[in-house]
Amino acid sequence: MKNVILSFSIFFISICFGQNGIATGKWRTHYTYKDAVFCEATNNYVYASTDQGFWRTTNTGEMTKLLRTDGFHGGEISQLCFNQATNTLFIGYLDGSIDLLINDNKIVNIPGFFSKFLQGDKRINHVTFNNRDALVSTNFGLLIVDLDKKEIKDSYTSIGTGGVAIRVLSSCIKKDSIYISTVDGILAAEYSKTVNLNDYNQWHYVYSGVECYQLTSFADSIFFESEFQVKTYSKGKTTSFDTNRVNTARIFSNQFGLHIVRKGKITTLNGNAITYENINLVVGATQFKDGIYWFCTGIGPGVIKKDPVMDYSFMPNGPSNTSIFKMTKDGDQILCTGGGLSNTFGNAYNNSGFYIYNQERSWKSNLTSPLNSNMYDFTFVCHRKANNTYFAATHTNGILIIKGDEIIGKWDETNTPLERNPGDNFIKIGGIAEDSKKNLWIVNYGAANPLLCVTPSGKWYKFEFNGTTDIKGVSVDASNRKWLIVNNGIIVFDEGKLDNTADDKSAFISQNNGLISGDILSIECDKNGYVWIGTIQGLNIYTGSSNIFMNPKLDRFIVEQDGSTGYLMGEETIKDILVDGGNRKWFATTNGLFLVDEYGQKVLKHYTYENSPLLSNSLICLGQIDESGEIFVGTNKGIVSYRNDANAASESFGEILVYPNPVPPKYNGQITIEGLANNAEIRIADAQGKLIYQTKANGGKAIWNGYRLDGSRPNSGVFFVFGINQDGSETAMGKFIFIQ
Repeated sequence: MKNVILSFSIFFISICFGQNGIATGKWRTHYTYKDAVFCEATNNYVYASTDQGFWRTTNTGEMTKLLRTDGFHGGEISQLCFNQATNTLFIGYLDGSIDLLINDNKIVNIPGFFSKFLQGDKRINHVTFNNRDALVSTNFGLLIVDLDKKEIKDSYTSIGTGGVAIRVLSSCIKKDSIYISTVDGILAAEYSKTVNLNDYNQWHYVYSGVECYQLTSFADSIFFESEFQVKTYSKGKTTSFDTNRVNTARIFSNQFGLHIVRKGKITTLNGNAITYENINLVVGATQFKDGIYWFCTGIGPGVIKKDPVMDYSFMPNGPSNTSIFKMTKDGDQILCTGGGLSNTFGNAYNNSGFYIYNQERSWKSNLTSPLNSNMYDFTFVCHRKANNTYFAATHTNGILIIKGDEIIGKWDETNTPLERNPGDNFIKIGGIAEDSKKNLWIVNYGAANPLLCVTPSGKWYKFEFNGTTDIKGVSVDASNRKWLIVNNGIIVFDEGKLDNTADDKSAFISQNNGLISGDILSIECDKNGYVWIGTIQGLNIYTGSSNIFMNPKLDRFIVEQDGSTGYLMGEETIKDILVDGGNRKWFATTNGLFLVDEYGQKVLKHYTYENSPLLSNSLICLGQIDESGEIFVGTNKGIVSYRNDANAASESFGEILVYPNPVPPKYNGQITIEGLANNAEIRIADAQGKLIYQTKANGGKAIWNGYRLDGSRPNSGVFFVFGINQDGSETAMGKFIFIQ
């Protein structure tokens, strides 16, 4: 298989890295960069990675995020190691993929090991160098990568006793011998072109009986870790070097000597001199060309420069954790919770908290406030349009009220009718939603009155459902009916007048009414009055075709897709549903992200890890920023977002904006038109009034591909956008410059 060579462009960012808007149809990642686990210095940068984020920083702290969209191939990094002779950063991944970053700007992918069919863990365990070769330790043996030819030139696999396959944990070369460490000790063989190293008879144990790691050749010895001690092997003899029983983060050598990085100190050997650098918690370390150490702790904050004056930390902006549970689906920012539910709707004791994304301020996590004390297991969220506030609920001690990036209040049993569960003394919130009357509906899971309502004036009401207390979600439809998820079904509730319980109406929907499964994961209501219900086995829809309180009936849509006919969304597990500005439906599933048209008649897009920047096919939740139409996708490995071609709109035009403006020469991306009335008719004309293109807005946004209706490219000039709303009562105009 040919190696893949890519170049990538990088963007300068400051320590307060802020993300501006992205073009329609484009993606961006929102990695967490706090808990760095690997770092490695090259001639010009220090590279660092978390379990998902990868970035580099100059010696003065100017940072650049490094992404899959830049050309990197793997997911989670498992090894970083720099080869000075070829100016190459070796990047090994958990999935067995290998990237070589040459001269800090060219990526070469070596796919051989990744693409080989092997059952089991293919992570890159360890990397060391022999001149211009990389020795790569894996669970399937040892690979030799030629850094000049950029290819795997040798591999040694079944070299254990009797020819069995063997896990290689680390390796090194000393003089004319090669050494590998395993779970059973250290094997050695002569390293020569005349020796067949795939012959297990060439290998013999020089140290056996215990697991060994971090083989590193230095001076006349080999250093390694075993039994939580640093040991040396030389001339057939093994001795203990550091007997303190702590984990060794890294052993490496460079022009400054040998460095043994352990919790508490870094020990450096240079000739006969031994020096020490105090260090507390450490999981990875490197040394820049000026001799200053950089390190990471695994629990933040990013990568740390151990300057003689003081420690400086560097990490790009992002949420503080990969854990995700729910996101808000409207408003001018995104509120995400880290999660806090077990499989049985109990507590998970998750302290990742919550994260807020604002396009101007970027990410902020776990806002500091006395009100945020002893708050964990953050779960359900809501944006209250009435006063532009956000609610972050917990499964422990109540609900935080947030405005902008400030916590302005807290609801618990002291100032609301919320009740604590008598079994564990927790306030467990099962959902929050706002209706069109600006009332807020809150599920108090486990309480005798599990549904609460608070009006804009602050008056509270309580509702009970014949002993049902296990409500696990609430959504409000276009008729202000509440759809409540319970065990094995759905309760639909209409309170009528809040102060008159006599006009309350409710219905229970189960599999007897067409519900596919009693295991319901998501409910979302659209602008047409349809209710979309995601289950563990597919999708149900309530279209209003039956009286919900007299004869509740759910439907499934049969559609034709790719030449075959079947149920819309088939048997997908639908974790969350989002309605965008064009009233289309986005489905977060365990098989990627689906986009379905407004009436559920066609799957428009299906994004997966394989065909998009999604971090995983296992999706958890969806969110949206109204104004921009940016869709946020929470996966089991973190957050990405996609600039949708639809956004929220009013029935009136705003200021029509076109971007990019001017449209640059040879631009092949989408040209976006915003500020439109809802689903307005749009026409684009040149300066002579000749029609160039026409389309319809998705919500308050329309896009143009830059071509005439006949498929030709128009000439450069000033172009005009004309819009008319749905009933023809209002028109608007904008203009922009187009350069061919």
